[in-house]
Formats: sequence, C-alpha cells, structure tokens
Amino acid sequence: MNMRIAALVLMLVALPALGQKYGKPAEGGASGRTAMVAGFERGKELKGSGAQYRQLPQVAAVALTGDETPEQALARIGEDGAQVVETKGKLLLFRSAKPRALSVASTGDASVYPAVVNARTGSLGVLTGMLVVRPRSMADADAIAGSHGLEKVKAYPQLQTVFYRAKAGADIADASAALQADARIDIAYPEIIERVRVPK
Repeated sequence: MNMRIAALVLMLVALPALGQKYGKPAEGGASGRTAMVAGFERGKELKGSGAQYRQLPQVAAVALTGDETPEQALARIGEDGAQVVETKGKLLLFRSAKPRALSVASTGDASVYPAVVNARTGSLGVLTGMLVVRPRSMADADAIAGSHGLEKVKAYPQLQTVFYRAKAGADIADASAALQADARIDIAYPEIIERVRVPK
C-alpha cells in the first residue's frame, strides 16, 4: 500500500509542458545521465521502504510554484546558474555548487530538499523531511515524537502508521536510524519521492 501523504502528491502534480522540456535525461541520453549520476559525490547511507539509498550532497530539490520556470526557481533560492538534473512532478532537482546537509533547509519562503540515489536502480529521489513510522502501539505515537524531537503530522490508526516531520536542520538519516533502533517501533523509514506519475 502506498504510504504517501495526499497533500504532497497534490503538490507534485506535474505540468505536462514542464515535464516534456526538463524531465528528459541529461544530454547524451541514458548513458550521459548514468555517467552524470555516477560522478555525484556520495554521502550517508539511508534505509528507505524496501531499498537502500545514498545521500547526494551536491544535489538538492526545490518545488516549482505556479508557472515558474526552473531558472526562476533556482534564482529564487539563490542558486542562479545551477545545473538542472531532472524534474519529478513539480520538484526540480539541481546540482548545487555547495554541498548540502541531509536536512530540509529554508531559503526565504522556499524549502530546499536533500536528494538521494537508489543504490540498486540509480534512480534519484527527494527526501521530504517526513518519516513514516509503524509503532508497535499507536498509544506511543506522541511519546515517540517527544523522545526523538519530531513533530507528529498525522496518525492513521487503521494503518497503524504515523507520519512525523523532522525539525528544520535535523539530519534525516540520523533521525531515521534512531527511530529504527527504538524498541517501540516495528518499521521506520524516511519518505522518499522517487517516482511521480504525470497525467496524460
């Protein structure tokens, strides 16, 4: 069962024209993209939902707003001239000149999200700052938030699942690892947007 937050999915609905212009692989086709991704610096390892990921400190993502172009979005967050890597719906992945921490950062009124690469497939993903947790008992949901310095966003008792948000500046890999080691928790992993369905 897909454990995504509906609001996030709605935010990521792609503009078809944008997807056609910027969603294509980097120049050189698939082999060029593979070479580009292989050249990215690797950071911390993360365990996602059924997959292993590695942080890409040079790659980040920002959400496009309205009819904004990628160039306008990059200028808005002070990343003029950054290399556009790809888009995932309304999320624009770019290569930054400065390495970024494994946390969601605020730049003005925008959030800049860290990026990861799927260790098996080479597909890029965006960390939203959300953590998906299946506690052994839903009665522990608030205590888990307090113990780990997280904000409880939404609980789904029927799914035995709670969504938490890591605080600004918190390392998502460290937060996820701490949750995975908590005896009150069966399953915990960071929410990673790896694929976005584009309406036809």
